[in-house]
Amino acid sequence: MNNEELTNLIINELGKHRDRQEIVRKICEASTLNWDQAEKLIAEVEAQNKRKIAAHQGPFLIFVSVGTLVLGLGLLAYNMDLLVAIFHRDLLGEILGLRSSYYRLAGLITGLGMTVGGFYGVWTVLASFFPDAK
Repeated sequence: MNNEELTNLIINELGKHRDRQEIVRKICEASTLNWDQAEKLIAEVEAQNKRKIAAHQGPFLIFVSVGTLVLGLGLLAYNMDLLVAIFHRDLLGEILGLRSSYYRLAGLITGLGMTVGGFYGVWTVLASFFPDAK
């Protein structure tokens, strides 16, 4: 294999989230490089092609992040009346009366966590497309 084919193989494998040791093994089998040389080549290709690798990883990660974000917003919307009820009524009475609303309170907290995680995931993936921008 020539250098360009090795580079494309490395980019595709890193984009598919393959194990680094497995990539090194494939490179060693496909070329005349030894293990250390293959590891150095992978590190070099990864450093030079961050944007291409991110583009290969991006669609799946965006799908997962947006899905988490949408489900989190759905949980927040479904359980928002519980939060509003706590602040519009007697606070102590609502907190003590939450026995029947434990699941809804857990849903509210889970929805908040999923929303924050979804926003963070989308932000991280979109930022990986522009690694030089600050």
